[in-house]
Amino acid sequence: MSRSSKRRNKKKRDFYIGIGLIFMLLAVVFVAVKWITPVELENAGEKKSTETAKKPKKVAPKKQVEKETATVADNTAIDAYLESLGFSGTALVYREGKIVLNKGYKVANRDTDVANTPDTVYYIGSSQKAVIATAILQLEERGKLNVDDSVATYLPDFPNGNRITLRNLLNHTSGIVGHTEENRKITPEDLIKDIEAQGIKRQPGKWDYNDSNYSVLAFIVEQLSGEKLMTYVQKNIFEPAGMKHSGIYTTFDKEKKPSVGYSIQKDGTYKTPYLPDLSQLYGCGDMYMTATDMYLFDRALSDRKLINDASFEKMFTAGSASGYGMGFYADPGSYNSHGVLSGWNVSNSFSHSGKTVVVLLSNIQNNIKSFGKVNNHIYQLLNN
Repeated sequence: MSRSSKRRNKKKRDFYIGIGLIFMLLAVVFVAVKWITPVELENAGEKKSTETAKKPKKVAPKKQVEKETATVADNTAIDAYLESLGFSGTALVYREGKIVLNKGYKVANRDTDVANTPDTVYYIGSSQKAVIATAILQLEERGKLNVDDSVATYLPDFPNGNRITLRNLLNHTSGIVGHTEENRKITPEDLIKDIEAQGIKRQPGKWDYNDSNYSVLAFIVEQLSGEKLMTYVQKNIFEPAGMKHSGIYTTFDKEKKPSVGYSIQKDGTYKTPYLPDLSQLYGCGDMYMTATDMYLFDRALSDRKLINDASFEKMFTAGSASGYGMGFYADPGSYNSHGVLSGWNVSNSFSHSGKTVVVLLSNIQNNIKSFGKVNNHIYQLLNN
């Protein structure tokens, strides 16, 4: 065989060998794809499935619907007494560990005929002062102030501020002229500036009830706590006491059951009376509550949940012949606060022992001459 023929045969042989190797390689790849890959994919799928199973599904939290407060009328004598007076509002009476009355009377809104209930909210007028006094006493317990400090310690430009003490403000013996409410929005800062500009009418020491005393105290709470007044009150008073439906005028209409205030005219008709812009009553009359919340506030004070024994004694020690301490009058048998705001009338009291609480929140300002007498008669009925 010639050399050229051998070379051609060798090339053919190499060619076929190459083709054979290619087919063998394809066969190996085929087997790998057919048998190995599905196993790996299956394992990967199982792993992914296991990981997915381990992760809990996010479930949206269910919205808790607050239940309405149940009406209680276990003391039929008090219930009948309030009915006979034509009382319009919510009354709550607590006696020795039990709420014996928590009931709404008449209507919260005479246009829509919506009834007053235990969950109706009412403006509490000057009864708010007890909340501000509580805040001041809390700050004293924390070393932020002393009630016998001069007002000038915190407000250097305050008239006669070196002689007027925080205690004078608390028990209405400061002698300041005070602010006159107007129907316009005002900031706390501008309100205090106006009180300072009005000056004084006498030296401190004589009883002279004046809302502006508590506007100044409310402002000092803000200055020393570093928080807005209602932020402080919410965290340090409302929440510890369990009060869920209390606030100021900016949130009043957002409550589910706001009341409308009325006064009765000479001809017997009902009228919603004039109200100034309630920013004018900062710290002294812009707050609302339910009867339940006011009761919880009283109980929290009595049980020392909000202030200690020393502060409690200060709050309920009369600062003058009027009997007014700090936010409450200290009467012989009970501690009382009274609040009136155009269209609303409030009486709040609890016994020295804490075993009795009587809360009357009314949305008719003038259909009952004396809530004090009504309060006293309820105590008599309880004692009977």
